[in-house]
Amino acid sequence: MGANPGRSWWDDYNDDVRRLHESGWGKGASVLSPEICALLTDVDAAFAVTGPDTPGWPNPYGDGAERNEAVYERVTDPEKFLIVVARARAWTRVLLDRGWAREAAQVRWALRPSESGGADTVLEPVVDGAVPLVLTTHSPVDSDHIFTVTVAAGDPAVTLAEIPDCGCDGCDSGSAELLQEMDEWVLSVVDGSLRVDVAVDHSSIRTSFGGRGGTVQNLDEPTSFTAAPWSANWTARPLPPEIETRHPERAFPRAVLNRLPGPDGPPGSAQRYRSR
Repeated sequence: MGANPGRSWWDDYNDDVRRLHESGWGKGASVLSPEICALLTDVDAAFAVTGPDTPGWPNPYGDGAERNEAVYERVTDPEKFLIVVARARAWTRVLLDRGWAREAAQVRWALRPSESGGADTVLEPVVDGAVPLVLTTHSPVDSDHIFTVTVAAGDPAVTLAEIPDCGCDGCDSGSAELLQEMDEWVLSVVDGSLRVDVAVDHSSIRTSFGGRGGTVQNLDEPTSFTAAPWSANWTARPLPPEIETRHPERAFPRAVLNRLPGPDGPPGSAQRYRSR
């Protein structure tokens, strides 16, 4: 995951889908629409304003360098993760400037973030049927913590992702991956390509980029919803089939998800989202 230098991740994504179509595979895969690409381009432009002091960095293991145990025990530069906060601010600016949302005062939780506290930005869509977006910024409380952003949706809100989910040097795959992950989650809420089912003994979260399921923690109340587009005359991207679990009462491993390439989707079309 992550764009090539000088190219956006959505251009790379669409190229992958088109190559699959040309080869006769990926019948169920679809490119990101011009409207979605224009939205992401606007976010990039806003990010140039919100993130000039948060430079990106390459994947330190992109050249095949091996990770040793020591790198999983250190955080060399916790300040660099401010880049995800800047990206969240860029999304907020674009959604408000487009008139698609208004800010709300507070959030009611169904499935809370694993980290307590934080500053919530709650964006309520103006279109009926669409679900709110919550972006919660967590600032470091000491040198062992990093900046993270929780992406959540719904009312009551369900945590979808905490970005990054780990700040150690061993889990670092570069800033492009973090920005793409945030874009995919926020886009799924705004695009309306999101289905959430959270119960006491299991959860299922699906977007057009993939999904995950497992047991839940920090649950305040069960909830379920299907999102709708934030803009009128906007068609949501299709969702993949629901993940089936034989034993929903058993906790999933830390990373359990659809990332196997198949005939109906491009590489990365079913993303691997890691939960704490």
